[in-house]
Amino acid sequence: MQRFLASDAKYSYSPDHQSIGTVDAGELFEVESVEGWSEYFRAPSDFTPERHAEAEAHKWAVTGPISVEGARRGGVVAVTVHTVQVVTPGVVVYGAYTATDPFKWWDDETACELFPARDGVLTFDDRTTLPTQPLIGCLAVAPEEDEVHAMLQGRYGGNLDCRELRAGATIVLPVEHDGGGLYFGDCKALMGDGEIVAPPEVGALITASAEPRERPASLEWPRIETDNSLTTLVSGKPLEWSARQAFRELLNWVVEEYDLSRQRAALLLAMVADARIAQISNTDYTAYCTTPRDVLRSYARD
Repeated sequence: MQRFLASDAKYSYSPDHQSIGTVDAGELFEVESVEGWSEYFRAPSDFTPERHAEAEAHKWAVTGPISVEGARRGGVVAVTVHTVQVVTPGVVVYGAYTATDPFKWWDDETACELFPARDGVLTFDDRTTLPTQPLIGCLAVAPEEDEVHAMLQGRYGGNLDCRELRAGATIVLPVEHDGGGLYFGDCKALMGDGEIVAPPEVGALITASAEPRERPASLEWPRIETDNSLTTLVSGKPLEWSARQAFRELLNWVVEEYDLSRQRAALLLAMVADARIAQISNTDYTAYCTTPRDVLRSYARD
């Protein structure tokens, strides 16, 4: 099995990056994902303002770009996540959270803590353990033009921080350059919707596969498929625009693939779909809209 190394990590997505390797359609491959703070903090005592500033300059390392055989501009690439194995403790950088202004409160980072995460369990303290649900914070293709910092996100994917992007999920991304150019990084041991306070950043070993597909007419933004759900993700400002656009993306998807008129599909989704926040901690906000598959099965086209 091919393995793509953390030593090939970048801090941006770019069509000008040289590919670090090529995978065949459907081929299993492994990707080493760098811990979000690039291991600057290996103990709480490592935190100083100076070290924090240096670590900030080395956040959001993403391993790639990886080319997918057969992926062509104008199509899409479907990346299936098979496993996300946590290989480091979870690192959390945090603050006192006492500021009245929520924007100042959000960016309060004055200390760090490490949480052991082994065998599917994160130890919060001597009274609380939590099952890990590892997710991939950053998964992208090369953007259409120009270099983009890995902290950002858009139609190419990127720093989506969606808790649904974990083992068993397939993310579908629009391809703007032959080969696609996949990047992986920013894994978390577990995270609540919204990335409200910094979640435990972890190094991880990802097992994935990818295949090119024809681009559906309805696809403008990333989408996630699982056995049980359909999900669309949109990033922008304000948050309500992202949420409403994510619903529109889901509506377009359902109308294209199921035997429902646009009006009937909208009515049905209004009863069963959920609008959620992936993250509101970045320069653009990512919302997602998700619906269970089972309610749509009776409308499947032959």
